[in-house]
Amino acid sequence: MVTKCILIYALLVNNFGFSVADEVIYLTDCDNYVPETCYQYATLLVEHFEEKNIETAVKVMWCESRNKSSAYRWQDQDSGLFQAIPRTWGWVKEKHNIPYWDYPVGNTYAQFIPRYNIQVAALLVQDMHTRDNYWQPWSSSQWCWEDTDKWIVKWKNEAT
Repeated sequence: MVTKCILIYALLVNNFGFSVADEVIYLTDCDNYVPETCYQYATLLVEHFEEKNIETAVKVMWCESRNKSSAYRWQDQDSGLFQAIPRTWGWVKEKHNIPYWDYPVGNTYAQFIPRYNIQVAALLVQDMHTRDNYWQPWSSSQWCWEDTDKWIVKWKNEAT
């Protein structure tokens, strides 16, 4: 259901705009499956992740950053929605056309821009390893995202 909600929202936003998408999502059961803060990234998730990976992407993104693009952890310099670290970002940069980690873009840095952070995560999961659906870089938060029912309870409890 998570994937279906994200796909519907992205489709509606791209065809009718945010107000229609918000209204349709409000009328559906999606608020029981997806945190409201995730919808702002729906189009980027659909653009970069294959359909089979969208649900896990939504869960990992929430577990890592609570859907805050400005999330930052000083210890490892984990940054952005998927908490990318400089070394991993650099590895992706070597093979793909993305800005360098900590590259100034406007009034922020590349790793805090949702488009780039989501793109780096999608490339790691789907393209850069010898197999698809590779979520190993986020194994430290797996306890949060591996079980969908427990994840739903967790984000709902934090939302109240």
